[in-house]
Amino acid sequence: MKSIKDYPGKYTYFIVLSIFTAAGNMGVIYMVNQIINNYFSGTPVVQFKYLLYFTLCLLLFFTCRWLVSLGIVRFTQKLLRETRLEVLRMVIRSTFESLGRNKERIFMSLTRDVDIVVNASINVVDIVTNAVVILICLIYMATLSWKLLLCMLGLIAFTLLIYFLSEKRARQLFKAAFVFNEQFVKYLNEILGGFKEITMERKKGFEILDSHIDGSVRQASGLYQKAQVNFLTNRIIGQMAFYIFIGLLLLFLGDLFNISRGVTVNFIFLILYIWSPIETVVLLIPNFSQAGVSVKRLAELESRIMVDKAADIRSPGRAVFAKLELNDISYKYASAKKEQEDAEFGIGPLDFILEKGDVVFISGGNGSGKTTFMNVLTGIFKNAEGQISVDGERIPDPQSYDYQSLFAPVFQDFHLFDQCYGIENIDVEKANEYLRLFGIDNKVTFDGNRFSSINLSAGQRKRLALICSMLEKKPVLVLDEFAADQDPDFKRRFYTQIIPYLKMQEFTLVAITHDDNYYQYADKLYKMDSGRLNEVMLETQTQTI
Repeated sequence: MKSIKDYPGKYTYFIVLSIFTAAGNMGVIYMVNQIINNYFSGTPVVQFKYLLYFTLCLLLFFTCRWLVSLGIVRFTQKLLRETRLEVLRMVIRSTFESLGRNKERIFMSLTRDVDIVVNASINVVDIVTNAVVILICLIYMATLSWKLLLCMLGLIAFTLLIYFLSEKRARQLFKAAFVFNEQFVKYLNEILGGFKEITMERKKGFEILDSHIDGSVRQASGLYQKAQVNFLTNRIIGQMAFYIFIGLLLLFLGDLFNISRGVTVNFIFLILYIWSPIETVVLLIPNFSQAGVSVKRLAELESRIMVDKAADIRSPGRAVFAKLELNDISYKYASAKKEQEDAEFGIGPLDFILEKGDVVFISGGNGSGKTTFMNVLTGIFKNAEGQISVDGERIPDPQSYDYQSLFAPVFQDFHLFDQCYGIENIDVEKANEYLRLFGIDNKVTFDGNRFSSINLSAGQRKRLALICSMLEKKPVLVLDEFAADQDPDFKRRFYTQIIPYLKMQEFTLVAITHDDNYYQYADKLYKMDSGRLNEVMLETQTQTI
């Protein structure tokens, strides 16, 4: 993640302007004190001179303050945009498995953690500005009375001690609150993702709300409240300490240190003025506490997400292949408890050979491991054991872009994007030919980058997803239960006309299917049973469908 050290010029610019802003501000305060001293001493006030100085100080303050405010607004938005894009680039390069385990953390990072960190980084400028004001005030106080300055420094030390003692406790509360916020996001996604089912039975939604969301929101709110009340209490204590000090100065300290009334008034005026920048600096402590938690969470997210940093999506990938082999491949789903290892589900060890132009069907019962095999084949899941090779070359990382660029899948739980992303120079004529081939040219048109509509039936949406995959021109099409959502007429057309067409177009096809009436249209048939893959001999007879 980007930090202050990545923008030294910007922060230097803001700090310099802030120093000039503070100088203009303090110039006004100095003149006010000088005029007060003239009143106490009976010295005539040269109005024109002070008016000129006052105007110049105000112009300096206004100009520098406006420039730094405008710069901070622009820079904040730029930093926020770049940080969010940086997180998203990391997410896009991550593996499917690591992404699935960290969805809630990613959402919180993009919507909350990034905002907190960016705002805290800009608060550095406010801290420097107010620190300069405080320093100038203290120097000025020293010229008035070093004894009162020592008392003032003791008061400031007392105030800061109170805040720093509570800061550690508040950080722990913020960290705990973030955990409950993640739970809130998780179950919010449950409601949004399963809203069709909730529509049929509202009790499901209310049970999620009452059992999970309500408790998470209450816990997070309570923790935030404790942290903020902690800071608020300390703020009130610090403010009371300043008022007590003013009272002591008026009643006792002035006489004790033999200080004139004019100096006493000047000092009280400075105390009242310096309290605001001190309070501002102290009030930023909660922001930095939250930012510290957010920075750690972003760092943890970066370590949790497995990123293929070597992947170069600008490379063409593998446009062709002759033979793909899986040898002794195994995969097991991770178990949350070690004692459950014997009950872990997985596939393998298994062997599989795919040659260019093959039409391969994978059959098997529900839960036999067909989809898991497809995920391993395409690199969505990384095999625990065994070896994958392409054209005799061992693939060290099946989740690399070089290997995964072989496949264009249509998953059973596919997502249909609103346009064909990631495809350069789309062949519009070919897209329209595919629409006619799939029988939806009367419902959808293609304008060169997107389809006119994706509001279709489930089966028709799946056809559009396959058309997008075909337009990618990748050598291997991978289909998971593609025909299951299709009407009988199109299903017959898919097996008898479209699959031969795909073969003629030099696509290689791997498809999970239960349609045993059409197995004869495959070159190879495999059956998955309890995680084991076995080739089945096909009948050579030809059926007329």
